[in-house]
Amino acid sequence: MRKRSREPVSARNYSEEYYLESCGGAEFFRKYGPEVLKPPLAHSLRRADLKRGMSALDIGCGRGELLHQVRRLGARAVGTDYSAAALKLAAEVSGCPVLCCDAKSLPFPDAAFDRIFFLGIIDHLHDWELEKCFAEMARVLKPGGFVLIHTCTNRLYYKSCTYRLRLALARAGRALGLPLGEPEPPRSEEDERLHVNEHSYGDLERFLGRIGWKASIEPMPNYKHLLRGLYGDPLPEGFPMLPAPRWKSVLQAGLLFRPPLDRLLAREFFARAWPPA
Repeated sequence: MRKRSREPVSARNYSEEYYLESCGGAEFFRKYGPEVLKPPLAHSLRRADLKRGMSALDIGCGRGELLHQVRRLGARAVGTDYSAAALKLAAEVSGCPVLCCDAKSLPFPDAAFDRIFFLGIIDHLHDWELEKCFAEMARVLKPGGFVLIHTCTNRLYYKSCTYRLRLALARAGRALGLPLGEPEPPRSEEDERLHVNEHSYGDLERFLGRIGWKASIEPMPNYKHLLRGLYGDPLPEGFPMLPAPRWKSVLQAGLLFRPPLDRLLAREFFARAWPPA
């Protein structure tokens, strides 16, 4: 394995093409614009418990669809990003104020926000960067406020343990004459460039504990099991995902997706986190 640089990921990697084609949720954005959020954003917005008149900061606001929905709920929404392409899209899509800044140095006064969204960002930053980010978030949070965190992936689910298992099974099957193909490599070229710090449940728990934050960490299953709860039934017309059969979702929730196995089987993690008093 090649040695990873500790240098920050360059903003040049986050182009307009990235946000419109390969960034998570691009298929939702192309079909619905900001009106229907991708599942991780929809879940995070629910967990935010926003009330009219609250203030919310979206760090790494990307295309701006979450800002659009926060404003629709009657909260004051502000976005930041260090990608010029993201800021252009987010301003047009959301109608909210957006600022170009480094998340390690936020241009806001102390105790400015009730909620902070930090979604799909944590895996793009080294621990030394995250320490500065969380110090800044603690500074700009109002008393009683919290940060909503979402990881891009679970480091252990496909990219480590289960990938090796699938690879071993495929090779054993071929040795027996079965026409089994090998699974895709666990890290794409884009992962190598952008995901410099992917997390497992333990990684996230240890990091937040080390910096003194309290957190409620939620292992997330395949969103096919959550679609009806997030979007209602029937789903929006032309929805780009098929829900899992109800019997499979019941089996998943009742037998497989329980502690501690859910920490390994989770596709990614969601957390609500509170800074030290």
